[in-house]
Amino acid sequence: MPSVDLSKLTFRLVANEKEVRDAHLIEETEYPADEAASLSAMLYRFQTAPELFLGAFDTDGIVGYIMSTRSSLPLVTHEAMERSDPKGQTVCIHSVCTRQDWQHKGLATQLLLKYTKLARELGNVSRLAMMSRENLVGFYERAGYKCLGPSDVQHGEEKWYDCIIVL
Repeated sequence: MPSVDLSKLTFRLVANEKEVRDAHLIEETEYPADEAASLSAMLYRFQTAPELFLGAFDTDGIVGYIMSTRSSLPLVTHEAMERSDPKGQTVCIHSVCTRQDWQHKGLATQLLLKYTKLARELGNVSRLAMMSRENLVGFYERAGYKCLGPSDVQHGEEKWYDCIIVL
């Protein structure tokens, strides 16, 4: 397999509904059906918090993204999955997703690092929060997140763990 050059990617905010639809195709492919966000949920997140929808783009389009909502609560909740509080200081990450041909090549790590920088630059964010599958907790810890233990939220068949990074 040829090596990839992450420096050839452009990291920027998702700009329009077409790019959200393209991201949704990745979401449907890479997440189990009981975990993947619907297109309407992704469009809602884009419309209510466009400053929190970061994409990685190659010459053909989006290859990975992180999308979130805001909450006034410290952790991801069912409510945070459904709606965004524009005044919330917690950014609830709902997807860290890369196209399959970009997985295990450092893209998700770069997205997380750039996303943390983006959140710090927003200035009105105190923490990033997410739920992680058990097998990915170590990955998120290496990116600076702290695992707080099992989440109270059940989403799909997996057991989830709350992870945060305080800004």
